[in-house]
Amino acid sequence: MSEQKNTAELLIIGGGVIGTSIAYHCAKAGVDVLLLEKNQFGAATTSQTARAFRTYFPRKPHDSELAARSLADFKTFAGGMGVDLGLADLGLLTVLTSPQQAAELEAELPDQREAGAELELLTAAQAVELNPWLDPDTIEAAILNPQTYRVKPEVIVQGYAEGAQKLGARLLSGITVTGLDAGSGVVSTTSGDFTAEAIVIAAGPWSGDVAKLTGLNLPVWGQFAELLHTDPLVTEGDVHNLPFTLHPVSGLKTMGMGKSLLVGLERISKQDGMRDIWFQAAVDELPKWYSRLKNVELHSAWTGTLDVTPTKSALIGKAGGKHERILFAAGFTGHGLAQAPVTGQIVRDLYLGHQPGVDLTPYSLATNLARLGTF
Repeated sequence: MSEQKNTAELLIIGGGVIGTSIAYHCAKAGVDVLLLEKNQFGAATTSQTARAFRTYFPRKPHDSELAARSLADFKTFAGGMGVDLGLADLGLLTVLTSPQQAAELEAELPDQREAGAELELLTAAQAVELNPWLDPDTIEAAILNPQTYRVKPEVIVQGYAEGAQKLGARLLSGITVTGLDAGSGVVSTTSGDFTAEAIVIAAGPWSGDVAKLTGLNLPVWGQFAELLHTDPLVTEGDVHNLPFTLHPVSGLKTMGMGKSLLVGLERISKQDGMRDIWFQAAVDELPKWYSRLKNVELHSAWTGTLDVTPTKSALIGKAGGKHERILFAAGFTGHGLAQAPVTGQIVRDLYLGHQPGVDLTPYSLATNLARLGTF
C-alpha cells in the first residue's frame, strides 16, 4: 500500500454493527474513514443475537433512550440503504413476579416513557393472553413494549458497510491490530502500519485488549454466552409469534422460533468456566414460570462471546490526557444491535467536537471504573 492509503482522519478498529455504523455516519459527515476488522464484518457478536431489537431496558432508561432513538433510523433503513431489515412485529413482555418488583418498575415508567419507550402496564391475565405458556399464578403484573421487532443483524452490518464504502470509507477485513500508539496515532497490524488523527476502539469483546496496547484501561471483557432452544413444542397454538418474554429478576428470556422456544439467561460474571452452572440454572429456572415446560429438554442454539462492562451498559466516549486521540464504543452486552445507529452518531459528534445530544455519563469511563470494584 502507498503511504496515502495507510493514513486516515479516523481509524476504526472493529467491523461489527457498532464499527460499521460509526464508519457510515462519519463518512456521511465528510470524514476520511478507515475501518479494520480482523475477521469478516459482523462475524463475531453481531451475529450472535436472538435477532431481535427492543427499546425497553428495565431499570436503565438511558439504554432505552439509545434504542428508541435508533429505532427511527431502522424504520428508514430500507429506503436509505437499499436493504430490507426484515422488521417484523414481536413485542417485549416483561413479567413482574413480586409486589416489590412491580412497584419498582411501575415507578420508573414515566422516566422510561420520557426516554422514548412505549410501555403498557398489563394484568397477569393480559400477560397470559399474549404468552399462554406462562403460569398466571406466578405473575404480579407485566409491562408490554410493542416497539420490539425481529430483525436481520447481518443485513444491518451489510447496509452500513456498503453505505460507508459508497461514501468513500475504506473497510479492510482480515487484519489484526498488534500495536497502538496513542501519541502518534500509529496502529500496527499484520498488514503494516496505519496512521490516523483519531482512533475508535469498537472491537467488541477484544476492546479491552486493544486498549491495553496503548496503556488505556478500558474495562471491557469477553464473556461466554449461550442461547438455548427447547424441543419442538406440541401445541395447536402459535409458538413462533410469541412475544420476547423477559423475567428481570432471574434474567430468564424466551422467544418463539419456529415450533420451539429460544431460551437464555442474562447472567454477567468475570469468572471462567460458568457454562455448566448457567446451563443448569436455565434448566431450573424455566419451569418456575413455565410449568408446562417442566420436562422439556434444552439444547444449545449457539455459543459465543459477548462484550461486557461493569455497568452492564456500553462504554461510549473519548479518552483524555495522553489518550485524547482515542474514542471508544464497546461493551454493549449483547444489545449493540439496539443502539448501533445512535452510537454511530454519538461517535461522529465526539470526533467533530459537537455535543452529541445524549447524556453520556452512564457510558463514561469514570462511571465504569467506579463500578469495577463490585466485581
